[in-house]
Amino acid sequence: MLSALHRFFPNATVRIRRAARGLVLAIFIGTGASAEEAPLRIAVYDAPPYGHLEPDGTIDGVSVDLWRRAAQALGRDYRLIPVAQMQAVIDGVERNDYDAAIGAITITPERLAHVDFSYPAHRSGVAVAVRKERGAVAAFSAYASVVAELGPLIAITMVLLIAMGVAMWLVERHKRAPAHESAVGSLRDGVYWAVVTMTTVGYGDKTPKTGSGRAIAILWMLASVALVSILSTTIVSKMTADRVARARPLTAADLAGKRLAAAAHSSGAEFLEEQRLLYKSYDDLNAALIALARGEADAVVNSVGALRYAVAARFSYTVEAPQGVLAPAYMAIALPRGSALKRRLDEALVEITASAEWRRVEESYFDP
Repeated sequence: MLSALHRFFPNATVRIRRAARGLVLAIFIGTGASAEEAPLRIAVYDAPPYGHLEPDGTIDGVSVDLWRRAAQALGRDYRLIPVAQMQAVIDGVERNDYDAAIGAITITPERLAHVDFSYPAHRSGVAVAVRKERGAVAAFSAYASVVAELGPLIAITMVLLIAMGVAMWLVERHKRAPAHESAVGSLRDGVYWAVVTMTTVGYGDKTPKTGSGRAIAILWMLASVALVSILSTTIVSKMTADRVARARPLTAADLAGKRLAAAAHSSGAEFLEEQRLLYKSYDDLNAALIALARGEADAVVNSVGALRYAVAARFSYTVEAPQGVLAPAYMAIALPRGSALKRRLDEALVEITASAEWRRVEESYFDP
């Protein structure tokens, strides 16, 4: 048919072919455009203040706010999908179930093996929170701990005290008579005199009567002053040092031997695994902090921003806010490998995060 048309209309074949090509191209462009303009599926990792589901069903958080600004710059519609578990977020992005994932998602080597990341969106790091020690019980506990450390010095003091009491009894026992009621006439009196003299009470109800006894008394008075001074200053200095040590930021070395807790598949869990430290895994950060508050754990390791926010919002009376970070890190938007969004999204994030206005907005989210 085309050959017949070509004989009667020499240009018809060319025109039909061009029309067919144009139709195919139009269909292809239209299909591509509709796919490109489909709403993006954005997973939101549920971890305040970066992203969380509000009681009214809305999704809010600093990462959500940042994404809204970036999406506006990209000119793209999107649909937010809350996801409770970090592993589900990473697996979903890797399978292309989501076009991107936002929230408290720290860039780690383990995650980079499965997904790509945008330009860093938030400064972060792994931090540790410990239980607050306060009140009379905590004070007595700290004192008892220091006294236990001074066991050898206390034992030496007790041996000297008993030795002086025995020595005083040995030289003074012959003076026991109705005329010398204050004499050290028994071993019990000797030990009692040594305790009274050491504590500088000096009741005077038991006193040495012989020259040898008085010489022992002078020696014990001088030794007692030195021993009491050493004990008191050592206890005070150790308690002060312990308080200063508790106030300084913890390091990874300080975690050894402690009962550690972390949210499953969190950056804190990955850090502890890298350090080869044993820990108990919990479903989320809130569950780990509850265990810490109950005394079931000694420390919780997690990303510093989420940890500080959770402590300030719900655990300020039982948990110390983290000081410093164990290891610095960055949070970013997780993307499938080879995502077409990455270049334009990076450009938008660079411009947004560099503004002073965004820094003020970001800080406002960390004040619960």
